[in-house]
Amino acid sequence: MDGLWLFQLITVVGAIAVVVLVAWYLRTVTRPCVNQAGIDYAVKGRERAMLLNNDGQAYPLGTNLLTNNVAGVGTMCLFRFQFALLVWALTLLGLWLGFTLFVSKDLLILGNKPAISPMILCAVVRWGRQRQLELLWVKVAWLAIAYVFSFGCAIAYAIQQTKLVHDADADRTTMCDFVALVDGLPRTKGTEQVESLIKEKVAQATGEEVVGVSVAWDYEAHSHAIGEAVESNLCPETDLDPGHHAAPQRSFDSPISNKILSLWHVHLHSDEGHGHGHADSSGEMKDLLMNMESCPVAFVVFRSEAGRDRAIDAVADSGVEINGAKCSLEAGSAEPREILWENLHVTAAERTMKVVKGALIVLGACAMWTVLLYLPYASYMASFTYARGDEPGPFSEGIFIGLVVGSQIGLFVASSLAAKKAQYRYESDVQNMYTLYYNSALILNLALDIVLQAYLSYIQMVGVGAHTAGGKLLGELTRFQEIFESYPMQKSVGRLLFKYCWPCTFFVPFLAEPFVAQWLPQHIGRLLIGADSRIKGLNAVKCLELGEMEQGRYADVIFNVILLTFIPFIAPAYMHMTFIALIISHTYLYCYDQVKVLRYVVSFDCSSPDVHTLGMKLFSIPLSIIAGALVFKANQLSGGEDLGGGVLKDNVLLATIVGAMVLHVVLHLSLLRCVANKFAEGVDRSESTATYEETAKLFPATYFSVNPVHCLRSKYGINQKEEEQFYSPLRGPPTAAK
Repeated sequence: MDGLWLFQLITVVGAIAVVVLVAWYLRTVTRPCVNQAGIDYAVKGRERAMLLNNDGQAYPLGTNLLTNNVAGVGTMCLFRFQFALLVWALTLLGLWLGFTLFVSKDLLILGNKPAISPMILCAVVRWGRQRQLELLWVKVAWLAIAYVFSFGCAIAYAIQQTKLVHDADADRTTMCDFVALVDGLPRTKGTEQVESLIKEKVAQATGEEVVGVSVAWDYEAHSHAIGEAVESNLCPETDLDPGHHAAPQRSFDSPISNKILSLWHVHLHSDEGHGHGHADSSGEMKDLLMNMESCPVAFVVFRSEAGRDRAIDAVADSGVEINGAKCSLEAGSAEPREILWENLHVTAAERTMKVVKGALIVLGACAMWTVLLYLPYASYMASFTYARGDEPGPFSEGIFIGLVVGSQIGLFVASSLAAKKAQYRYESDVQNMYTLYYNSALILNLALDIVLQAYLSYIQMVGVGAHTAGGKLLGELTRFQEIFESYPMQKSVGRLLFKYCWPCTFFVPFLAEPFVAQWLPQHIGRLLIGADSRIKGLNAVKCLELGEMEQGRYADVIFNVILLTFIPFIAPAYMHMTFIALIISHTYLYCYDQVKVLRYVVSFDCSSPDVHTLGMKLFSIPLSIIAGALVFKANQLSGGEDLGGGVLKDNVLLATIVGAMVLHVVLHLSLLRCVANKFAEGVDRSESTATYEETAKLFPATYFSVNPVHCLRSKYGINQKEEEQFYSPLRGPPTAAK
């Protein structure tokens, strides 16, 4: 069999890796626990870092995240989006089952009726084509209703969600309501009192009271040193339980253990007092801060929201002159914890190049996966004759599932890496770009998969001597449209597409996610802490550190829905099966995300609706596929007794389908833009009367306390401000900014 050796080699290498890891695990789990104090301290730090209510307690797992704003309106939007997709899928499934109940139950088996012999296969093909012709109107009617219903609901949902976002913003006063972004600043050395200078200039130009200024600094080259410096006070010795300090066994320091600890940024030094090393001495750190250069942007915090708005209006045309540079002043759009301070030095032109490089990374990952694995798999599968029992067995089925799941994991890693390398200013922009990268890569990968699977289905049907309902051998057909619309191909492609959906894409990657992303790291972390008494304080907390909240779920669910909407192109039997599979997997996803947000991610505030807005736009893709399927099936309906004899044929049919899809996307996006613009014009812009100081008591993560360089400059007295304690969920609220 051509190419089989490659997959056998991968299997052997994988088996060896599993044996090594299992041996390391057994060696680690059997070691005695010599550091229970470290485990207890890490668990307490983990509990402090999770999402907590105003009373400092964890939210109940039954909290309704559709209506309770526990972590910003963006979190509510994420769960509402998932819930809306579930309702949408349930409604369309109910409509389809209604047709099967009142028209014909043959719709449930038309396309997957088994055939155990060539004679029975011929009978099934003849019966299937006849029933497909008789029931084709059902598919067309369902597609027409599904399209109108889905499009109407998508726009209605957009209106409702836009109102939700604006209402939530009006009802909830946050740090973002007091901040303005000043852009175009000249680069200034850290020795200058740049914070005071900007504060004075903005106050003079606007006539409004400024609380303070948080300047962005170019510290990417020193991010590790800055990170260690602000972490140095997170776990003071007085907070540590001494436990016992028995010397760790030397055999603990295995390469695998050290690699895991390194990935978790756990560094064991001889100075065990703090549980971590000191990045630099005080003098060296102060010199580093003073030699730094400021970025072109800074965050100016005003006393009130009304004062911020008046200030922006006052300099809308003239700008603010600072050190000879004319700087713009605009309302802030991101909460403090959404800002990526180490990326603020990147210019727009530099970011454009980074985005292009990220796209090349993702495309390169797709190309490598195709060349190194998919093409050998196609060669392997094509080497069978599919005649007289010469066909793939369970091993090839396992290869297919492994390829689909592996490709999605690989593209997830490549897309995440590419999005982070773009170095956006705000976390929402990173998530937006990740969603675009990942969905684009998955769609490209899906196109390659469908072409491959359709080809394999064709050679399989030709190999077994499959006939069309008219008696022709499938291998004698020359037109692509005739081949694809033949009942044997519809039956075979339907089976392979369903297998691609379930369990490969809908379930397997998400089934492993709680184990791989949540339980396993925590379990390994407990083992490593318990096995070495040197791991304590901040190092212990890092071993049990909670993950960061991401909004990449939009990419997952949108791709699943895209897959679902390809099913109407093939035989009807897989319609209800695929819808049920999607509903089961997305119900599981919703429940998992609920537990994940409330227990397994570090405290966050997702106030930006940008990723949700992108998700609503991307929903135009599956709806456009439904529009294309409607054109395809309606054309079949016009063919009378010959499915391939419709009004539109070959390239004309393909162009019409693509045209319908493009037209829908344009119309969908235009309506979404109109909804956003019209609603924004009519929204009540009443401003809060709360002051910055009052709000800072509720939101300890301020534009000052999350800026690591600002905190260090205040610590060393460079910016002549009262010392600002760096914000961290590990130790509760810091002192509010002055």
